[in-house]
Amino acid sequence: MKVDKVAVIIRDTENYWEALRSCLGLGCEMIETHMFVLGEVGMPKDRVQAYKENLEFLGEELDGRNFTDSKANIEKWNFFRYMALDDMAEKLCEYDLLIPF
Repeated sequence: MKVDKVAVIIRDTENYWEALRSCLGLGCEMIETHMFVLGEVGMPKDRVQAYKENLEFLGEELDGRNFTDSKANIEKWNFFRYMALDDMAEKLCEYDLLIPF
């Protein structure tokens, strides 16, 4: 099975960092990767700057997209697009592979 489009779904608050790293790795392999974050991202202070830089790299250099159901994420991180949960559920049907975190 050839995988061209992947959705990384993040619900576990302990895995935001690792999930973003997975998105970056998939993007570097030229696989279209979109991140779906459920709830508000909490990041330890020592990782905030690196998290922002990686979100920016994913979006600008790797053409990834970051969706969230939390408007607070949009204000805090600047690299998310808002999407309601119902719309997320519908959009997930477009992907070849779903990776839950």
